[in-house]
Amino acid sequence: MTTNLLYGKDIRSDIDVALSLCAMVVTDDNVARLYPELTKNAFVIPAGEKNKNQQTLFVLLTEMNARGLKRDDKIAALGGGVVGDIVGLAASLYMRGIAWTCIPTTLLAMVDSSMGGKTAIDFLDVKNLIGAFYPPERVIISYHFLETLYEEDWLCGYGEIIKTCLLTEKSFDLLTENLDRIAEYDRDAVYELIEKCIEIKQAVVKADPKEKCLRKILNVGHTVGHALESADGYKSTHGEYVLKGIMTECAMCKDIVDEDFYDNIISICRRFVTPPRTSANNVKQRAFQDKKNYGEMITVMLPAAAGEILHVRIAQDDFAERYDKAIKELKRV
Repeated sequence: MTTNLLYGKDIRSDIDVALSLCAMVVTDDNVARLYPELTKNAFVIPAGEKNKNQQTLFVLLTEMNARGLKRDDKIAALGGGVVGDIVGLAASLYMRGIAWTCIPTTLLAMVDSSMGGKTAIDFLDVKNLIGAFYPPERVIISYHFLETLYEEDWLCGYGEIIKTCLLTEKSFDLLTENLDRIAEYDRDAVYELIEKCIEIKQAVVKADPKEKCLRKILNVGHTVGHALESADGYKSTHGEYVLKGIMTECAMCKDIVDEDFYDNIISICRRFVTPPRTSANNVKQRAFQDKKNYGEMITVMLPAAAGEILHVRIAQDDFAERYDKAIKELKRV
């Protein structure tokens, strides 16, 4: 399925039209409070990663049936990554698949989860264990939603922006040139980086829509990041855990990371987050459940240099030892 993507500084009129074409709009209680004019007839689910579970999914599916949605109807996700993940998965399951529209309202969703068609819920304390590749029919990204974000929401988005900008030399240069500006929430700098992330992710997903090979590079920082996130009970934002994952995985594999690049990326991550404190055994157990793994090894997508992402497989005992050494190294730095 090809996704129709539209983005701009303020395209509320396009959003109004898109929502009018949907039989049902789903949002969360945060967005409903901030945008009552867009969500007056919406079905509201509780906000937060802790609610991205089977209970919320089946409540949504029950409501879709109660409203009489048919196979040719469309459903809209108006919200952040949690809303998009659940609505997309529900759309893939309901009557074996109905069309859906994604309208992201957070920086994280704009640069990452709204594109690519990954839909999921967390299950058995594992992040995104149940899911499907089911792209939205349409994605509409309007930057005006950013004006109502809290500081932690900006930081969450920065995690995925930084991750994506590691994937090419040009994007990494753009990131480093604008790092001070985004740290000060300069809107124009953020808009430019959003569009660069959209460009990169579109190209990667087009080349590998089902994550068979190339698309795995989008998981930089996510092996340790997801493990920390679930171990910590989702107390911080996804983007913060991604940054912690990037710095930790680079420190774990410092022997194969370019020295200057290592210093740069650790410095960048430490501007926004501190090193993790979760025990090696806890992280190892959760990392071993990661979807990228095969056999008895743990897979890490490692940025060895700007634009150079290595597929690194680490034995479980070695993983724990490297993690412990990495935390000591990061604390020392």
